[in-house]
Amino acid sequence: MRKLLILLLLGSGLWSGYWFAGSSAIQTGAEQWFADAATQGLVAERTALTVQGFPNRFDLTIEGVKLADPTSGIGWQAPAFKVFAMTWKPWHIIAGFPPSQVLTLPDQTLTIDSQDLMASLRTQVSTDLPLAETRIAGTSLNLSSDLGWTLALGDFTVAFRAAPDFGPAGYEFGFDLAPLTPDPGFLAAVKAVSIPDLPPSDLPDGIETLSGSILLTLSAPLDRHMGDTHPHPTRIDIGNLGLVWGALSVTASGAVEADSNGFAAGKITVQITNWDRLPAILVAAGAIKPELAPTVVKGMQALASQSPDLKVLSLPLVLSDGQMSFGPFPLGPAPLMVPPQS
Repeated sequence: MRKLLILLLLGSGLWSGYWFAGSSAIQTGAEQWFADAATQGLVAERTALTVQGFPNRFDLTIEGVKLADPTSGIGWQAPAFKVFAMTWKPWHIIAGFPPSQVLTLPDQTLTIDSQDLMASLRTQVSTDLPLAETRIAGTSLNLSSDLGWTLALGDFTVAFRAAPDFGPAGYEFGFDLAPLTPDPGFLAAVKAVSIPDLPPSDLPDGIETLSGSILLTLSAPLDRHMGDTHPHPTRIDIGNLGLVWGALSVTASGAVEADSNGFAAGKITVQITNWDRLPAILVAAGAIKPELAPTVVKGMQALASQSPDLKVLSLPLVLSDGQMSFGPFPLGPAPLMVPPQS
């Protein structure tokens, strides 16, 4: 019994020492980050910085956070920001965001109101710290711009995870962003568009489905050596990308990869069901001028006539020889997937 008590006391002492050493390193590192950012000309302010959670967690709480880059005009501020990890798996870091934050962009300021907004970063247990998964999710998120527009999300998830079946540098990017409610002003603009031979828009106020799964093959793994290896995509496989907005349905699938010159090459097939709802959206979004809408509609009708179902418009996005086209429409140069060598 005495030996057991000694072992328990020794274990508790070692664990306490581990926690206090870890918490001290975290606090020192966080304070040093703010100091380094300030010396680089960035705005990096906080009113308080503490580490708690003994004995099972490292909880870093930063209050009164204000970060900004005066050069780019990008900034972020929040009343508090929390980062924590369990003491027995410090390779899994979780961040908790406050219900309200402010994001400043060069041309506008966004107020972000959310519920249960969390982000996480998990690496594999290895000295190279290879990425296992990063994720952001919440039960609701509302964006309000000082330019007057809004955007609302319901229960959503965005994740980027390792996909070892596709090689050591294979990753999957997945997202589910519906239900999504666009800005009411934009919805009103869509409904106000009048195009000959097309009925008024009957799109509902919310987008029912907006999800996708995209597989990426990179030139090197995402790990602690990224600063030296500079990973970039060499192949992109779109297996499941879809949108459902009332009667309008859009799906996309296909693959592109870098050709011998580093340009994206391949084909992605886009299928639009009930395409006649799309022109009003394009006009309201400013993608096409109202006076050109009848011409665009006639072109879509001609392309849809080649399909067994006149309500379905299927167009290939083709990337070849450094150029790309969408159906019969040329779009210009294809993206460069492989960065130019210095």
